[in-house]
Formats: sequence, C-alpha cells, structure tokens
Amino acid sequence: MADFPASPISPQEFMEEFVPAAMAEAGVAEAAGDVDVQLGVKLEGDGGGEWVIHIRPGGLKVESGSREATPFTLVQTVEDWRGALWEGRGGVFGAQAAELFKGGGQAPGPGQGPGAGSAVPSAAALDQLGALDGLIRIVVQGGEGGDWATGFKLGPGPVPDAPQTQLVISAEDAQAMQEGTLDPMAAFMGGKIQVTGDMGLMMQMQAISMAAAASQGS
Repeated sequence: MADFPASPISPQEFMEEFVPAAMAEAGVAEAAGDVDVQLGVKLEGDGGGEWVIHIRPGGLKVESGSREATPFTLVQTVEDWRGALWEGRGGVFGAQAAELFKGGGQAPGPGQGPGAGSAVPSAAALDQLGALDGLIRIVVQGGEGGDWATGFKLGPGPVPDAPQTQLVISAEDAQAMQEGTLDPMAAFMGGKIQVTGDMGLMMQMQAISMAAAASQGS
C-alpha cells in the first residue's frame, strides 16, 4: 500500500495523486472484476472541490469535476475531512468516512456501508442507493477539536443545503462504538443516537447496506 501521508496535504493532491496510487497498489480495480461503479466526493471550504472515483474493468481513475451523476457521494468540509484522516476525529464514523479516501473502496454509511467487508463497492447496492434522493448527515458532538460531521448524498443531483436526515451522537459514545463497548442498535434504542428529519431515508439506506453485507457473507 502506498505510504499514507504523515502530515496533511491538499485535498487536490490527496485525491488526484495519493488515492489513485493507493487503490492501484491495493489491487482494487483487479478485485472489482467486471464491476463498473462511480463514487462522488465533495469537500467544502478552502481548497475543496468535487471528484469522481471511477472503478471499472481493468482500471481505476479519480477525476476532478462534478459528482452530480454519481449514485453516492461523501460530503464533508475540508476541516472535517482533515480531522478524520489525520486527527482521529469522528470516532467510528470518522474511521468509516476515511476508508473511502484511504483506498478501502467502501462507500461508508451509518453503521456499515454498501458492500462492507469488501475491497470494492457493491454495484448492486450503489444502484439501489442511486434510486434514493437525499442527504444524510452524521454529527459527532463534544470531541477534541469541536463538533465533527460527515454527510452522504444518496442518488444523483446537487447536494442540498440542509440534510433530509441528521444523526447526532456524542464523541464519547462514538468512541465506545469504535471500541466495541457500545452496540450501535443499543445506542439507537437507548437514545444515544438522536435522529431528526426523514427516518425512512435512513432506514432505506440501512436496509440496502445490510442486504449487501449479507449477500457478500453468503
């Protein structure tokens, strides 16, 4: 695996130089076989931009430009993107969001991403996500460095100004989930994860993720 940068570099350098090299060295395109999928990345703020990660038969590339045609887009501020990658912020959610950038090839979500456990995204799961429309945002409150957030735009089209669904959890509980001492379902049922907005959108995403994980485990 290509050496992960020891200190922060620009989003452009990271996306257009490190990510392709890391994913190529990890053999993501070869493992994908005949899969042809696209994932979007939108980083907001100074130095940010939009990129499309395209995994296709025999190759992989990252292109700068509009991600509006992609079925799944990770949306973050540059500050929170940097916090997840180099500062360990966001607990389990930060770690999952970072997987997309570190060459793991997963499209992460609240709990498990589509194709979790695989070296490449699940094309079937991404097709199903592409039929949805909305922005899910996860906010981790009270951690070192302040609140941290990541968003997942489901379906093509522009990223809305406000999320349709928002999940809020404390940094302490997010860390406990990462360490395995707090079960995600127990956290939700116990009110440690607060959900506002369209609960149905989150449940649809979770159902797709669980079905993808089950099919890959069979």
